[in-house]
Amino acid sequence: MTDNENSDYSATNELLEAVNSNLLETVFDLSQIDLKAALLALTGKDSLFAEIPVLKWMVSGVRITSNISTIHSIRKFSAFIKPIKDSEIFENEDSKRKLVEICGSQKKLDFVIEQTLFSLDKYDSEIKAQWLAKMFVATFKEKKFLVDEYNAIQFSINSLNPITSIKTLEFYYKYHKDRINNGNIDDKQEQEVLNTDFSSLILSGFLNLPHGGSYSALAEKVSINDLGSRFYENIILGQE
Repeated sequence: MTDNENSDYSATNELLEAVNSNLLETVFDLSQIDLKAALLALTGKDSLFAEIPVLKWMVSGVRITSNISTIHSIRKFSAFIKPIKDSEIFENEDSKRKLVEICGSQKKLDFVIEQTLFSLDKYDSEIKAQWLAKMFVATFKEKKFLVDEYNAIQFSINSLNPITSIKTLEFYYKYHKDRINNGNIDDKQEQEVLNTDFSSLILSGFLNLPHGGSYSALAEKVSINDLGSRFYENIILGQE
């Protein structure tokens, strides 16, 4: 293949095709039905999933992988692609050019999209796919994050526990805001900081950690950093 022919098969083009596919409603419907019906939709002779860009890669391997695992992958993809489609970030023909401008080059954009799809495949829950979609929109449409921050956070998302990590992040975010708004922190709040287990966020990159980054008696030195605050404000806060 020539370089031009290879460019037609870039991850960026695959994502653009998926967003604009007329068959996406079929994928969205898959998230609303039970597992048995989803399996029939996937394996039945009239299945349409193999015609949807990106999903055709998943479906093509269904004979050598678990059907349930494939359904999970498709649901994650749906959770990721729907917020992007709803954001209308790809509403006109200039959308790809704008993404290239934000990334700095077509090569870097393709790399970012490839890493996005790899990360999406590794995530163990649909909520993480939704967070990634919000990050995509917040970065490439709203410009609330730099591309390098987006790249870092997509790996951070994989380390988060949707329950314990987010609860801990919320605690440090509110504690940080209280210090800014009120100036003083009472003894009870200080004790809460000392008793908070921050281990679920150690790999996230969202905290200022004690020297060495380990769980220690220096818990009072732990605080949320700017990246963690913006992630909580733009991705977690107000989620349904």
